[in-house]
Amino acid sequence: MKKILLSLSVVCAASFLTGCDNRLDIEQKGVIAAEDFYKTDDDAQNALNNLYQCFCLHIAGNEGIYVALPVLFNEAGDDMLAAGNMYGDNDFGAQINEFRYDSQNEVINNTYKGLYAVVYDSNTILDKISDDSPVKKRVRAEARTLRAWAHLMLAIGWDCPPLVDHVLPADAKPANYEGGHDALLEWVAQEAEMAVPDLDERINPADKVGASKVTKGLALTVAGKARLFKGDYAGAKTDLKQVINSGKYELVPADRWANLFHASGDLCEEMIFQANCLDNANVGDWSNKIQRTSWMWIQFWNWRTDKLANKPTFIGPAGWGGHSIRQDFAEKMLANDGDSPRRKATFMTGDEFLYEMEWAWTEGEDDDAKRISSKDLTREQIEVSDQVGIKATDGLYGFGGYFAHKIVAWPEDNEKGWYGFKNLTIFRYAEVLLMYAEACAMTNDNDGLQYLNAIQNRAGSAHVSTALNMTEVKNEKMFEMWIEGVRFPDMVRWGDTDGIVNNGKDIPSTYDAFFTKGEAKHRLYVEKSNPNKGVTGFVKGKHEYFAYPYDAISRNPNLVQNPSGL
Repeated sequence: MKKILLSLSVVCAASFLTGCDNRLDIEQKGVIAAEDFYKTDDDAQNALNNLYQCFCLHIAGNEGIYVALPVLFNEAGDDMLAAGNMYGDNDFGAQINEFRYDSQNEVINNTYKGLYAVVYDSNTILDKISDDSPVKKRVRAEARTLRAWAHLMLAIGWDCPPLVDHVLPADAKPANYEGGHDALLEWVAQEAEMAVPDLDERINPADKVGASKVTKGLALTVAGKARLFKGDYAGAKTDLKQVINSGKYELVPADRWANLFHASGDLCEEMIFQANCLDNANVGDWSNKIQRTSWMWIQFWNWRTDKLANKPTFIGPAGWGGHSIRQDFAEKMLANDGDSPRRKATFMTGDEFLYEMEWAWTEGEDDDAKRISSKDLTREQIEVSDQVGIKATDGLYGFGGYFAHKIVAWPEDNEKGWYGFKNLTIFRYAEVLLMYAEACAMTNDNDGLQYLNAIQNRAGSAHVSTALNMTEVKNEKMFEMWIEGVRFPDMVRWGDTDGIVNNGKDIPSTYDAFFTKGEAKHRLYVEKSNPNKGVTGFVKGKHEYFAYPYDAISRNPNLVQNPSGL
């Protein structure tokens, strides 16, 4: 069995230092040599702190101008579109959404590099720190779990990427894992399960620290998800039920569901693990990549309010409009949920956008200026007001008549200043309940129905399941977990990819006839276009897994490219 790691940082360092002159071989002052470090409990804890810092940088920050991992795993689904200012804007995301990417797509590259950076930093701890004290055992277990999680995401995204359990030399050329996809998932599950005895447990659902570090609950969630994706439903039930029975996690009530995706929901009772950027002491000036990319998180996902008559009051900073909710998905959720708190916190209908959302503007000049709110107007007044609606005559590109706002940043998400950000959620308890319900449905075990119902009842959904089956589980997971990076991998493993074969065709834009046609009242309408000239859409046998980045393939002849990169 080959266990290998692509260490880009080591490769780069080695190639750089090769040309160094002996005159540069100057002893550094105040620096601990590597062979003298990793000895004590304090050394181990400091190394672990560095791992968490790197996790925030590479997974919740990354090298690009956005947070790559959620962009990659969300854009490819059947429930959203890559929007933007116009065709060609946000093309790095649109390439994924429309399945016209290649091995040089920057989102793919940054996600892949970020995950292997976590593997490298984890392996540094596991290679160098012994297990001769309780503290060191815990530190090793936390690193082992994060390494397993990174491999889980790599397996979900790339099928059979290199598997490692140690740091490789700079000249290593790792091949695809020879054991195959299912064996890689089994390795992930076993690694996470073996870490559990040495991990701390979250103290209680109010324990915020326990939601920002690796705990038993996270390790069991990683193992349970790996077993679910492998098709080991009995094993998945065993792992996930331990998380449920621990009593350390709870669903937030319906009136706080929307907060889960904003700063006020960070590290709450529903969070199993978040990359804690908000309280990260290492966030610095603009050059700091965590700060920079977290600001870009808001920019990427927020609406293009420059195209609106005024900025809605619920929105914090303006954005690029990098996503929208697909019309067919919105209509399915509307039929399922009705006016549930969950649905209304996920997206608005056109009528809600115009007449229920609060618009605000200023009238007058200097001392005579006054703040006006649409809440102070009647519907009849709003219908003829030029201070609401979509003012841009080119409309909102990629919008199909519905307005997603589940992760659009609120003013509170901008609390740290003009950049602003929130923590990145890796797992929340609702996903555990839905995965357990699925494992039960696949094993004719009705125990999962109570947890499926708990999600539905919390949502205030118009539909509450009376039987446990895969149709009920799939629908509920689709609605509850929208834009949380789980839909596309689920579609692939279920074989439910028919809804994305036409991605990239008939792209909608939403207009307001009040501004575009001079009509007396606001009326939203949708027109479709086909700006793509080449082949688009999901192809079975080709697009189940992402392309390996060109940088990895070009330097490593042993790594076999996936069909999507050929």
